[in-house]
Amino acid sequence: MTDKKAIRQQFRKKRSALPAYRQQLASLAIADKVLRKIPVIRRAGGIAFYLSQEGEIDLLPLMLYCLKQGQRCYLPVLETPDEKKLRFAEWQPGQTMSQNKYGIGEPIVPQHQLLSAAEIDLIFMPLVAFDACGNRLGMGGGYYDRTLAGHDRDGSVPSSQKPFLVATGHDVQYIPHLPHDTWDVIPHITITPGHFIRPLRLEGD
Repeated sequence: MTDKKAIRQQFRKKRSALPAYRQQLASLAIADKVLRKIPVIRRAGGIAFYLSQEGEIDLLPLMLYCLKQGQRCYLPVLETPDEKKLRFAEWQPGQTMSQNKYGIGEPIVPQHQLLSAAEIDLIFMPLVAFDACGNRLGMGGGYYDRTLAGHDRDGSVPSSQKPFLVATGHDVQYIPHLPHDTWDVIPHITITPGHFIRPLRLEGD
């Protein structure tokens, strides 16, 4: 299968079809795996998460853990419709939220408090499908690709440069080969309960 649109439709159905208990187990397994296998999370001051939709991995348990460790947690906020980029707003439990045009919650904060991706240490990204090379297929809006356009095609980035990118998903979202374009950003790590894909091992991480 080489058509991104067809792959997206098929794998969105696979993801949404997972029973609630499977989704919950996967979310807990990934939280544990992230803390064991991605040491950069423990030294990250600011971490961007996402609010799960349509069966995406629920990162709330990991968010709450990071907050208890004194780390700042952020959620993506849509910029103007023309730019189709993301900025990031700090999140706390019980915070007042609004809904964007996709029905996804966003923290309500003043514009001057929104951060760019370069100001975040680690960004978690949802996915629709992924392959053995770490290629990621998103929902099709291109928001993460535009926001992270400064990253190299192979996912490489100097250790001193932020942010570190981690994509999370379910095992059923794996496909042996995923078509990709030159502008597609590859995460440094793609993680599911049964997969841990790191296209390029970064020195010092």
